[in-house]
Amino acid sequence: MEGVAGIVGMPQVTPGASEYAQGREWFMQELLALVEGLLEGGAGEVSIYDEHWFGRNIDVARLPRGVRAFCGKPPYRADWAGGLGAACDGLILQGFHSMEGAGHLLSHTYEPDFKAIYINGNLVGEIGMETAIAGDFGVPLVLVAADSAGTEEARGLVPGVVTVETKISRAPFGGECFALADVLGRLRAAAVALARQPPATAPWKLGPVGLVCAFKPGAYLDELRRQAGGLFISDDSIRIDASSVTAAWADYWQLKLRVQAKL
Repeated sequence: MEGVAGIVGMPQVTPGASEYAQGREWFMQELLALVEGLLEGGAGEVSIYDEHWFGRNIDVARLPRGVRAFCGKPPYRADWAGGLGAACDGLILQGFHSMEGAGHLLSHTYEPDFKAIYINGNLVGEIGMETAIAGDFGVPLVLVAADSAGTEEARGLVPGVVTVETKISRAPFGGECFALADVLGRLRAAAVALARQPPATAPWKLGPVGLVCAFKPGAYLDELRRQAGGLFISDDSIRIDASSVTAAWADYWQLKLRVQAKL
């Protein structure tokens, strides 16, 4: 949700916070503009995976008939990644943002504990990780709706990807925002065009991978050392080797759940 139009602070995207209801409404309006545009353009099936916080942000009562939403963030497995599969024509990332350390509007990587993530030596944020996971299933990244820093990151990773800029990053907690109606119009138009003629982007396929995750000091890192000491390659970094990005990320996710259960 951090990349949604008008969002410039964490109270707007944190469930239970004072401004979350408004942020969620802007998020839903963006999501509906994309979904309705895809259906208007002729898409036969639309599937959504809710990645934000606990995965309970989508108002399913407002989704068009036939659209599916994976809610509650069911963990990825080596053979399953949030509904992605070979039958999918493309991956759309909505509400995304730049990676940790970028210094841009609300930039971070997944959760506050991450300092950096590397896939086969490539520094990635959420955009890169989800693009690589989609690549495991032969699915290309086709559209990213994000702030200016997020769209720039996406174009650097996947040349030719369609991007819709929802706002301009001006500071870690400040941005130049557009009227929501203007953003919704651009999202809907991009989705219609995408369904009719997808860009010629290729899946980012990496094959066997080494996933390196570096963490900031704190209770999470301390518990991670206790539970997975054998994975550490330095004081703050672990390495997971697997047959695919999805398998490596699924292994990390299960480890994360065990660590969080102890905190």
